[in-house]
Amino acid sequence: MWNQLIQLSFRSKVGLQAQIREMLVAAILDGHIPVGVALPSTRVLAAQLGVARNTVALAYELLVNEGYLLTKSRSGHFVNPEIVAGRAGPPPVAGSGKRDAAANWEKRFRGAVSGQRNIVKPRDWQRYPYPFIYGQFDPAQLPIPGWRECSLQATSAPEVRGWAGDLIDVDDALLLEQIQTRLLVRRGVFASPDEILVTVGAQHALFLLATLLVDGGTTVGIENPGYPDARNIFASRTPNVVPLALDDGGLALTPALDACDYVYLTPSHQCPTNVTMPLVRRQALLAWATRNDRILIEDDYEIELGLEGRAQPALQSLDRSGHVVYVSSLSKTLAPGIRIGFIVANRALIRELRALRRLMLRHPAANNERSVGLFLAMGHHDALLRRLRRAYAERSELVKASLLAHMPDVRFTTVSGASSFWLRFSEDTDTRALAQEAARRGVLIEPGDVFFAAEAGAVPTNYARLGFASIDAARIDPGIETLSDAQSQVTRSI
Repeated sequence: MWNQLIQLSFRSKVGLQAQIREMLVAAILDGHIPVGVALPSTRVLAAQLGVARNTVALAYELLVNEGYLLTKSRSGHFVNPEIVAGRAGPPPVAGSGKRDAAANWEKRFRGAVSGQRNIVKPRDWQRYPYPFIYGQFDPAQLPIPGWRECSLQATSAPEVRGWAGDLIDVDDALLLEQIQTRLLVRRGVFASPDEILVTVGAQHALFLLATLLVDGGTTVGIENPGYPDARNIFASRTPNVVPLALDDGGLALTPALDACDYVYLTPSHQCPTNVTMPLVRRQALLAWATRNDRILIEDDYEIELGLEGRAQPALQSLDRSGHVVYVSSLSKTLAPGIRIGFIVANRALIRELRALRRLMLRHPAANNERSVGLFLAMGHHDALLRRLRRAYAERSELVKASLLAHMPDVRFTTVSGASSFWLRFSEDTDTRALAQEAARRGVLIEPGDVFFAAEAGAVPTNYARLGFASIDAARIDPGIETLSDAQSQVTRSI
């Protein structure tokens, strides 16, 4: 029984004591260890599991301290009945009587959000030898020592007193200061603390904006191709989401803009094509917004990775009339799982967004806000940026050379600091089929059809995004060679 309940992994990074505690807690809460039945002695259980007796003894001691176990003199350890007293028993056996009508949830849904077209990435992407996917981290570049140092400091007694209480709707003062002085100034953006709101990533920022500003009568323009999650977020609020055409300078200044109340765009690294909007276009777009009293929502999601001195100024830095809302995050640098983003905008808008955020989640996890603030203040983020710039510059050149060598017929675009290539295959290549065949060979790519709005007509299927942030440099060339073989197989099967 005990070997079934406690199955240890001696190769796991989790310690044996922690594994024993976790599995005993699960067994207790699931009702597999009856109240009143003594657990094996530390000597007996240690022998059955093949571990040191002290390992089991310490696990038992901690479970006693946490209230899961009770000790009885000369009798051993028992499950604390108070732990399981309030837990529900097994479901009743169905009888032969008439069943109650099931609730009809489908008719209550205001929209089929689960049916929207989304970017799909395997959860187990790290087991693939050639993960050319976008937006994931590189385990070799992850700043674990720096993050651990800042997390430990954030849990010191003086720091805990600052963030452990209910902060209601405020953000960590150190993090706001670092966003001001370390992040925004690089983009030429100068803002006071009451013009900044911390969010749980950029998607949360966009959801807040859509909730506050958009209703069924609002028209929102989205680049086409463009960021699918932004399109889906705004489409969940209004049926009037307008696909806007691109050209070599990014978002094109077309008459379609005039129908839009809000325009969402990615001017610095257009998603997914990587085109950078030139300064003249930025100024013209801002003049249009000011003249027509329209709002531009600028997603500056990756620009910090650009080479020093070459980045175009943010739209927000050129704005003198409050017509730009600036959104960014640390997902592409620090780590996507930490979920720290921010909005910079007119203080009246930030005040309302702060009130709305309070209704949703009050504020992001305050310990994470403090840890990120310390990470920025102690220079870890700047050091990380320098490493990432070097790594991405090297990988970008390797991807370019490999594409030219193995897939010379594929057109591609990228820019300095981008962590992906936008690929255009021949018209007869369906990248959805290519992605499936490539995955069978250990190569992950992202088909490009999801970036195109279905409302704009037939969705092209010969594009793909090739990310390189999470793949080791040594695997790039063999990975692209394998992708080329997969394309040949798909082409032969047509």
